[in-house]
Amino acid sequence: MTHPHDSELALFAGGELGGWARWRLARHVRRCEACRRRVQEFALWRRWLRQQDALPPGLNWNRLAAEMKANIRLGLAAGECVAPAREARLAWRPAALALPVLVLVLAGWLLQSWHPPLRRSTSWRGTVIAATATGVELRQGAAALTLLHPHASDVGRFASGDGVRVRYVDAETGLVTISHVYAQ
Repeated sequence: MTHPHDSELALFAGGELGGWARWRLARHVRRCEACRRRVQEFALWRRWLRQQDALPPGLNWNRLAAEMKANIRLGLAAGECVAPAREARLAWRPAALALPVLVLVLAGWLLQSWHPPLRRSTSWRGTVIAATATGVELRQGAAALTLLHPHASDVGRFASGDGVRVRYVDAETGLVTISHVYAQ
């Protein structure tokens, strides 16, 4: 069992704790005999001090309160002089947090918009295969064979080592046609 510090018990005995701390300590004191005795001791000392004339005669509480307020204001003003330097040191943290997000967004945009260079034609022993906007063309010498897709709207071309693969989207029907032409 963890016991509260004497300072907390003294504040509890004087009724000077906040609501949550007072409730928590009251629960502990009800269950713990040692802490209950310590709270009673602090309460006795508190009563004894009130009975003594320990305070100097003629003490001006208003003047003492005014001096305390002035010292607090002076400390706050001194803290404001130091605070801008601390804030300047911490100003880089939002930028350091935003930088990885910016890098991720930029990388995503580049990966979406960048396409690898397309080899428009593939040559295989004198045979040339080329992807065009209207179809795939296979040429060998003077002869040519063309696979036409006249209603294509979205054309995607992919070249590989053995041929050309083309994806066409028909503008009228929305159907996708994929043609893979390769030479042997």
